[in-house]
Amino acid sequence: MYSKDMLVGVFLGLSKMDFILERSPASKMGYIVRLSLSLRADEKFLLGVKRSLLQHEITSSYKEKESKTRPRPILKIGGIKNLYKIVEMTPNLPDAKDEWTVFREVVHLVSHGEHRNAEGLERIFELKGVI
Repeated sequence: MYSKDMLVGVFLGLSKMDFILERSPASKMGYIVRLSLSLRADEKFLLGVKRSLLQHEITSSYKEKESKTRPRPILKIGGIKNLYKIVEMTPNLPDAKDEWTVFREVVHLVSHGEHRNAEGLERIFELKGVI
C-alpha cells in the first residue's frame, strides 16, 4: 500500500521510539534492554502501514485502543530483527522528534550483542540519560 519512501517519511515524522532498561536477575549483566517503536494515528492509516511493513518482512502489532486512558489506535513494532530492518531502511535524516540518532545507536548496540558487555551497557545508560 505504501512505498518504502513513504514508510521512511512515516517513521521520521510520526514514530515514537522507546528503550527501557530493566533489572533482571536472569541476565548476566543484571539488566535487559527492551526496544520498541510506536505509531499513533487513524485505524486505516495504521493498518495500511502494517500491510506495507509485511512486504518488507517486518512484523508489527496493532491495537484498536492503547489503554483505557488512551483510547486511540496504536501500531507497535518490537523485536531487534524488525527494528534493525527499519533502522537500515531509514536514512540518517533529521526527524520530527529528534530521537532517531540515539535510537539508531541503541539498535546497533543491541543487534551486535554489545549490550551484553559492560562498555555497551554503560553506553546505553548514557544514551538513556541515567548516567
